[in-house]
Amino acid sequence: MHPLIDQDKQGLAKKYKRANLKISIPSQIVSACFLFVLLYFNISRDLVARLAVLVSSRFVLALVYFAFFYIAYTILSFPFSYLSEHATEHKYGFSTQNFAQWLTDYIKSLLVGLLLGTLVFETVYVVTYHTPLLWWLWLSLIMILFSVILANLFPVVLLPLFYKTTAIENESLKERITALCDQASVKLKGIYSINLSSKSTKANAAVVGLGNTKRILIGDTLMQKYTENEVVATVAHEITHYRESHIWWLILWQALISIGMFFVFSRIYPYVYRWAGFGDVSEIAAFPLFAVIFVVLSAAVKPLGSGISRYYERRSDLGALVLTRNADAFISLMAKFCNEQLIIAYPNRLVEWYKYSHPSPGRRIGFAENWKTTNTL
Repeated sequence: MHPLIDQDKQGLAKKYKRANLKISIPSQIVSACFLFVLLYFNISRDLVARLAVLVSSRFVLALVYFAFFYIAYTILSFPFSYLSEHATEHKYGFSTQNFAQWLTDYIKSLLVGLLLGTLVFETVYVVTYHTPLLWWLWLSLIMILFSVILANLFPVVLLPLFYKTTAIENESLKERITALCDQASVKLKGIYSINLSSKSTKANAAVVGLGNTKRILIGDTLMQKYTENEVVATVAHEITHYRESHIWWLILWQALISIGMFFVFSRIYPYVYRWAGFGDVSEIAAFPLFAVIFVVLSAAVKPLGSGISRYYERRSDLGALVLTRNADAFISLMAKFCNEQLIIAYPNRLVEWYKYSHPSPGRRIGFAENWKTTNTL
């Protein structure tokens, strides 16, 4: 254990993780049971049959079906959302929202999810219906395009629904960030403060957007609780993401993974569908089964996606160290993340390999210490 990491806080971090697991595991079980009930008791099939009597348009039928599905799932998942996003966060001193504020954000996220989910659902069943042979390829390509558009619109359309961003007022910090950008030979569209404190005490920063919407966001909680050197280390990490086009690389890798996953889906679904009494992939009533297969395949490829993400995060850690030449600030930043946000510094290696999109903080500290030793000889 690194001396800057509080062992008592690590004990609390494990309790925090267990508290979330006690919510997420039952939530996943309920979700699985929900899909099973829809299939086993022919609820999904009967719903489509009844809707077909009322509407002649396949597009409208799919729209109404998804609305029923989404609303039913929302009702079932609401208690778990409340416990994980509000109750537990309050218990451990993270949430700064009262119930009404949280509920407002929850409803907004549901409406956004309904809109985006409907677009995806309609796309799936239009593509599978009209391109029965190469649906897996066309669907992959359309989803890739959709993710690019969404990434571009996120900072200017979706993010303002939940957070406010403003220009950074700290002149000293602005000058240092500008110097970092000049040093890295990058031109940013903007560096903004985001009011994370309106919802949480947790601190973060991120590079978001694509093309003309690409920008760096620095949480106000980060600037309030961390030293200027630590904030600069965080920004240097994000600048490296920007300089090395990591968002585009991740989109490319995700595109290849998606194409491969949908191809495998196209090879195995006939056997699974036939076993469940369905025929073609374009059958709307088979959507719960479609979701099950998709979730299983996503779980199978998750270690690959996690590993790719960790590679680019490690690249950005190295970039931050090279740009700032301040390994101590990076190390103290990682330690503070563990202590103040109850992050487990040294998780099980198998768990980290499977699901962590970033290297664990303890290993990031070790990486920085090795860099410091190598570069001060």
